Amino acid sequence: MKSTKYLFLAFSFSALVLMSCQREEPDIFEESSSARMTSFLSDVREALINSEYGWTLDYFPGSAYAGTTYTLVFSSQMVTARHESSPSESETSTYNLKTDDGAVLSFDTYNTILHQYATATSTLYQAKGGDFEFEIRSFDRATKEIVLIGKRSRNRCTLRPLTSTPEAYLEKVKEMDMNMDIAAASATIGGKEYEAFLDAGTRSLTIGEKGAPDDSLKTARYILTGETLRFSNSFTVGDVTFDELQFNQGAGTLTGSGITFNKFYPPGYISYQQFLGKFTLYYNNGSRSFPVELVEDERGRTFKMEGLSTFFSPVLGYNGGRGRLTWEKQTVGGSGSLEYILAPWDTGAGYLTWLDGVGMVGAVEDNSVEDFLVEFTDNGVWENYKVSGWLVWSMQDGSSAGAVSSWPMASGSYQLPGAITMKKIVE
Repeated sequence: MKSTKYLFLAFSFSALVLMSCQREEPDIFEESSSARMTSFLSDVREALINSEYGWTLDYFPGSAYAGTTYTLVFSSQMVTARHESSPSESETSTYNLKTDDGAVLSFDTYNTILHQYATATSTLYQAKGGDFEFEIRSFDRATKEIVLIGKRSRNRCTLRPLTSTPEAYLEKVKEMDMNMDIAAASATIGGKEYEAFLDAGTRSLTIGEKGAPDDSLKTARYILTGETLRFSNSFTVGDVTFDELQFNQGAGTLTGSGITFNKFYPPGYISYQQFLGKFTLYYNNGSRSFPVELVEDERGRTFKMEGLSTFFSPVLGYNGGRGRLTWEKQTVGGSGSLEYILAPWDTGAGYLTWLDGVGMVGAVEDNSVEDFLVEFTDNGVWENYKVSGWLVWSMQDGSSAGAVSSWPMASGSYQLPGAITMKKIVE
């Protein structure tokens, strides 16, 4: 019994000594938070500078604009940027790694290539929803992948090391963009048939079960890598998660996570080229009309409608996934401090709006005839109201400033009441 007691006392004494020693040990973090941040930024800078070919940046501006690709080559203080729209052109400016409630990568001097989505203009006072300052959300030291969050847009953008020269990489991206001929594709997932629609104008993929209503579909934004569609964030359909899809032009397929989507053309599909040309635009429930023409603006993405007014030509978008037109609120001009917009109008309720994204969708029911009819209907963005016409309206400092009667449309006034349709003229 005595020996047991002494053993217990000895053990207790040892534990007390150990506890006493532990109290004297330093904190888990031997460095201050500022020192750790300095070390982190130093590691990021070293990685940026030491990548042999530089970096690719998956860049996602505001949701109304397509995801796009940059390449960046860093030195200790300078960055040289290229963009997929013109791979041979580059521009160099300074950058900064700093702390601002966390680690931040800032492109802090003006660069026409890097700042093209973040610079406001007289017609885009909020620019294109882009960023030039990014929170560094994570840095994977193994893969070197750097995840960024735009400080203004809160969109996720990603830096990855290049394995070829910047110009060569962007040429592959541009070639893929030219050859990307899949507008819609279908696949079986978990025993159910799913349909995916790709909109090249906004570089977004919309997917859901076949026949499902639009409000139940999932949408994911993507960029092109030269070989794949890479998504801004992974998404799950059924029990399958997708990060990217491999494009096979010859087979007409998109493949990822063991699932292959085969391309098809949805009912009423009209190609971009088919929409080019002359139309008769009907309005006021079909009782009145005038001629218009859709001409190429940005190939494969947008049109200009000529003939709607002698003062402006509105821009209509092309939804490549559905083969439809999109017609949304837009700035068409101005005078002094006044901004002139083409405003969506609910002709039944008598209300107008200047909210971005509100507008119409132009779809074709019968695409088997050359003189097809385009019917414009509300796009579902304006809650509690339905767009059925347009007004030329003025805005000042974000507030309504009244009708612009001095800028009439071909209707003879600043008003274009619905229902609006367009019939293709076959010459």
